[in-house]
Amino acid sequence: MTSPAPVIGIDLGTTYSAVAHVDSDSQVRVIPNAEGRLLTASAVYFDPDGSVVVGDAAKVRDATDPDRTVIGIKRWMGKDHVRWIDDQEYRPEAISAVILRSLVVSAAADLGCSPDAFSAVITVPAYFGVAEREATAAAARIAGIRCLDLVAEPVAAALSFGVRTGVQGSVLVYDLGGGTFDATVVALGPSGPVVASVDGSTELGGLNFDERLVGLVSVSFAHVSGADVVDDEAVESAVWSGVEDLKRSLSRADRAVLTVDVPGQRTRVSVTREQFEKECADLLALSLDITDRAIAAAGRGVPRPAVAVLVGGSTRMPMVAEALGRRFGLPVRVDEPDLAVAKGAAIHAAALADVLPRLGPGPSASGAPPTAALRLAGAKAVATVLPRALGIKLHDSADPSGERVLVHHIIGANTPLPVEGATFTCATVLNDQDRIRIELMEQAGAVASPELVHHRRVLDGEITGVPAGLRAGSPIEITLEVSLAGQITCIATEPRSGKRLELTSYMDGVADGTEEAAQRSRVNRLVLREN
Repeated sequence: MTSPAPVIGIDLGTTYSAVAHVDSDSQVRVIPNAEGRLLTASAVYFDPDGSVVVGDAAKVRDATDPDRTVIGIKRWMGKDHVRWIDDQEYRPEAISAVILRSLVVSAAADLGCSPDAFSAVITVPAYFGVAEREATAAAARIAGIRCLDLVAEPVAAALSFGVRTGVQGSVLVYDLGGGTFDATVVALGPSGPVVASVDGSTELGGLNFDERLVGLVSVSFAHVSGADVVDDEAVESAVWSGVEDLKRSLSRADRAVLTVDVPGQRTRVSVTREQFEKECADLLALSLDITDRAIAAAGRGVPRPAVAVLVGGSTRMPMVAEALGRRFGLPVRVDEPDLAVAKGAAIHAAALADVLPRLGPGPSASGAPPTAALRLAGAKAVATVLPRALGIKLHDSADPSGERVLVHHIIGANTPLPVEGATFTCATVLNDQDRIRIELMEQAGAVASPELVHHRRVLDGEITGVPAGLRAGSPIEITLEVSLAGQITCIATEPRSGKRLELTSYMDGVADGTEEAAQRSRVNRLVLREN
């Protein structure tokens, strides 16, 4: 009998990534990289010789060769952003594909198979919109990975938590990643996880806390040395290189010291946890406000969360658990914050690939959870919600000048997926329009509003060939559908003529088919080095 193709779960993070697999004895295991580490820095260094390095070895190059090093690319996913290396254009999808390829190569070496054999569940922030999700799917295609599903990071973490602890009921997942923040209410039950609500920010994460710490160190450095950090590139790079370890030290002690070593100079800078927490108080407060909204949006039909699960390395900062406990009165669980997302993705991947039922019943000799628990937690269908409102761009008929443009939401944020046949009727603006432009907008602001500035375009097109004689105010029927995977279909129809427009493919900030093929060709020419 042919062995099933290997399936893995991938946590593609802003600062660190990980890959996991469910072994034949039901053990959910994070696979080490070539350096023996379970976490791979999401950094890529483009060597002048045409090779690329991924991980810590690439991260350290940022201090000496920043023009050839890419860090934090996840924050650019779904945006029209380009990095030029050696006169070659690399989009975020391509750079993310290099990271994915590195993870797959490590998995192949560990599992004894070809890097081209894998199917994977890849995680994304729950608050990622359409463009970011599409860009992540494109990155998987460029990397040569069959993407079984894109699952929200908090859902994957909740899966892992449920399997490890056996807890069922409503849980709050507070996910402070390197570059993004999600607050998600998830109901864990026998039929798998059900997302009740989600809120978050793609501009809030551990990197923001790092920036504040760099600011504190810079002030102290100037006081001790009499020099400004930003005036010396070598000093600034040394500070940034040491800040992550300094943050970790402040999570364990009330005071920590950063030694800034540059040629001809050594400076020791001391920072207290109290200083750091005061400097970051507004960032923490913002995350709590977002969490408040997520709990409120869960609705009356969902019990208030009984526990808060912390995900992401930055949640190790003591101020996070303390603030959550004070604000919401919930017990706080720190459950493998760096690895839970990758493990949950692996469980979901194994369920989708129908691997779990092939495993033997009961707990393994290694003490792994029973297969039944894995099957239940890794249900093939994860019930989730639309993270951001979707609507149509309209001219405000109540504005005498005819200049005001607003967005009418057809599907609200936190609507359960899938959504089938959500309809809205708008009207033409001018007499004898022979074409009608349709622009589908997605909420980009923290809170849904009708203001155009709080949105971004995700799909657009025109109904063309409309016969003459169509009067202003004639109806245009809009139908929106969103699949369980978050794919959107927008159909606009002019009823009199039957002319219609169906939008499913074009998306601002995401490479089209031709560009994706070009990015794949560039990535395939790169040689992946271990260091």
